[in-house]
Amino acid sequence: MLPIRPLTALCAGLLLALTTLAMADEMTLLATMGSKAIFQLNGQKKTLQIGQTVGGIKVISIAADSAVIEASNGRQRRLGLGEGYVISAATPTDGDSSVVLSPSQGGHYLTEVGINGQTQTGVIDTGATHLSMSANVANQLKLNYQNGQPMRSHTANGVIRSWLIVLPKARIGNVTLYNLDLVVRDSNDTSPILIGMSTLNRFQMKREQELMILSKKAY
Repeated sequence: MLPIRPLTALCAGLLLALTTLAMADEMTLLATMGSKAIFQLNGQKKTLQIGQTVGGIKVISIAADSAVIEASNGRQRRLGLGEGYVISAATPTDGDSSVVLSPSQGGHYLTEVGINGQTQTGVIDTGATHLSMSANVANQLKLNYQNGQPMRSHTANGVIRSWLIVLPKARIGNVTLYNLDLVVRDSNDTSPILIGMSTLNRFQMKREQELMILSKKAY
C-alpha cells in the first residue's frame, strides 16, 4: 500500500493533468475571406475577424492561406488551411522538443519563427549558413541590428551588406532556442526568414517519407 502523502501527491498530479486537458481548446483553420476566417473550435464552426477573441483565443492576422492566433497564455501560432492546433491555457515553457514539417505545394518546408513576441514565416534552407532575414522583417520584429558585426551576404541579386547579431531567444515552430546567430540583410524584401545550418545544427534532422522531423539536441 502506498503511503498517504505519495498517494495524495499522485492524485493531485492526475487532477492537474486532467484539469489541463479540460482547459485545452482545439482550433482548425477551415477557410479565409479577406479580414475574416472560418475556424472550427472544439467541433463548432466560428467566423472570426482580425482582433476578435473567442474562448480566450484572439485572431492576430489573416492571409490568403493562413491565420495567426494567440492563446490566453500569450503564445502565438500560425495555422495553414486545414491545419489544427491544440491550445492549452497552461503557462508557456520552453515549448516542445521537436518540430514535424510537411512540404508546401512548392516543396518547401515552412514553419513559424517567433522573435520578440511576434511570429513570422520561416523556410528550411540547408544551403544557407545562418538564420537570415531582410532588414524590412528585422524592423518589424524591432531588432537592433545595425550595431551588429558588419559582413557581406551573397544573394541572387549580388553581394549586399549585412549585419551579424546574436538572438538571445527565438522559437522555431514550438521549440525554443537560445543564443542564435542571425544575419540581417540590407534589403527591403518581405521573403520568409531563412532557417540555415547554424540553427538547424541545433536539431537532429530526420526524414520520414515526405515529412521532415527536427528534434532538439540535448546539450
